[in-house]
Amino acid sequence: MAEADKQRIAGVFDRAAPMYEQTGVAFFEPLGAALAAHAGLRPGERILDVGCGRGASLFPAAEAVGPSGAAIGIDLAPGMVEATAAEARRRGLAHLHVQVGDAEAPDFPDASFDAVLAGLMLFFLPDAPAAVQAYARLLRPGGRLVLSTFTEVSDADKEWFGHFGQALRPYLPPPPEPVPGSPPPPDARLRTRESIVELLTGGGFSGVRFTEKAHRTVFARPEQFWDWLWSAGMRGMMESIPAQDRDDARAALTGLVAERLRSEDGTLGWTTTIRLTTARRP
Repeated sequence: MAEADKQRIAGVFDRAAPMYEQTGVAFFEPLGAALAAHAGLRPGERILDVGCGRGASLFPAAEAVGPSGAAIGIDLAPGMVEATAAEARRRGLAHLHVQVGDAEAPDFPDASFDAVLAGLMLFFLPDAPAAVQAYARLLRPGGRLVLSTFTEVSDADKEWFGHFGQALRPYLPPPPEPVPGSPPPPDARLRTRESIVELLTGGGFSGVRFTEKAHRTVFARPEQFWDWLWSAGMRGMMESIPAQDRDDARAALTGLVAERLRSEDGTLGWTTTIRLTTARRP
């Protein structure tokens, strides 16, 4: 089942690749840049970006390590890899390489990287402990793992997600019955500092440090929200809405965004807090 889950998630992102961060909503790019900056990369270093998507962290990392270094990205979705490789060629970044690869089991020699970056993806993996152990193996002694995750759900987010769920409930199939002993859904994993420390120290890392960063996602118009949902991980849920119901579902969400996400200054959006974590291989 774990392998089936992995391929299902990869399929969602492969289908989303043409729209990923292309809808006019800035989300992954600023958060990826923040992750790369937090990593403290230096010219000449070799970095690996696991689950690199369309390069939100990989491109700023490549700029930081410069031509004397190397920035390698892997993603299980071929569409993401193709789009990122094309952008690297357009930018003339010969020291940036991207290939299809499994973030849970990256296939590279031991001790071949100074840093591993994992931006908003570790909670998707069916076996995160195995992935963390693999990253420790790939790092040189003293190398660092730098990752971003979502923080605990705030009261404001709970309220918003409640309204969001109510708006879509008439159009979505009933949720499957939970299987006893199954892991929590990805959006509920690694939300606390304690869960991250447990995962990283269990994988052989030490010196775990945290920084939280708030990001406001802004929508130019209410209708943009629908396109944005289809452009990333939420696409998997949106695809389960029957085709004949999608116009009604879009109208329901558009109305909800216009009503619930408008700030006092008139802009549409909401604020997400991301946790940036650094740990070192001893």
